[in-house]
Amino acid sequence: MHIESHEVFCAVVEHGSLSRAAHLLHMTQSTASRHLQVLEEEYGGLLFERSASGLTLTSLGHALYPFSRDMLSCHMRAKEEIFRLRSQGGGLCVGATLSIGEYVLPELLGELKKQYPLTEIRMRIANTAEVLRLLIHHSIDIGIVEGQVKSASDFQITEWMEDDLVLVCPPFHPFVHQSEVTLQEVLQEPLLCREEGSGTRQITEQALDKAGVLDRVSFMMELGSTQAIKSAITAGLGIAFLSRLVIREDCLNGTLVEIPVSEFRIHRKLYIVQRQERYARYMVAHFLSLLLKESSSSKHRDGRELKT
Repeated sequence: MHIESHEVFCAVVEHGSLSRAAHLLHMTQSTASRHLQVLEEEYGGLLFERSASGLTLTSLGHALYPFSRDMLSCHMRAKEEIFRLRSQGGGLCVGATLSIGEYVLPELLGELKKQYPLTEIRMRIANTAEVLRLLIHHSIDIGIVEGQVKSASDFQITEWMEDDLVLVCPPFHPFVHQSEVTLQEVLQEPLLCREEGSGTRQITEQALDKAGVLDRVSFMMELGSTQAIKSAITAGLGIAFLSRLVIREDCLNGTLVEIPVSEFRIHRKLYIVQRQERYARYMVAHFLSLLLKESSSSKHRDGRELKT
């Protein structure tokens, strides 16, 4: 039974275009065409009449379509039922960007592991583009990313949390004695940042550009991780804009201090991304409920509101 070929056939029927179906299924047009040929050989006739105006279903195609659609539905239900039966011994693979994966998800994954001790739970850390690629290729089950998702129509996207990048300095910095500082004062300090290509670096530069000061910024040091930046700050090497989510514990224990910057805000959204599937896997659905619960409970954590 050629499940993937039936999937291509149904997609062409439903979207009216071989190229559109190939795009949605993340394959080349020639590959999609070969899948149709497989079915035509299997059932002994053409499924579409091809003309300059496009594709038109033949009588054979009309007859096959409802059976192909039912076949795909049965296949998905069978996979779902088997996954439910194996849920205790199955697995979940989560993809996340660096800050989310290092500082937000471990506690949630730990909670999930307590509920399902026999379930193998894995997490893959990557940038947003790579997380989406892993999701498309079924290498992960669900992704949590920062910023807007391109090709949003290919995914099921749920807004999870809103986050601010805030100015952070060591407890011995002169800024600690001010109720707030101006952006002009910030620009006179040695600024630390992530490397080029980092989402945190990108959104920081976008905010500085919007404020009209990006051309006056000279980052003193580029570092490859949030933890490296935090260590450099505590060593007195400079200050930085970091996600409020990742400095929560540091501010509570006094190793870092958040400093308000007047009339300047760096804001971003975090998203849960899933494949467009009719049936959500059991563990994915359960983990999703934990994520949404965390989103709600985070609103007033540490006395600061995180909007959802």
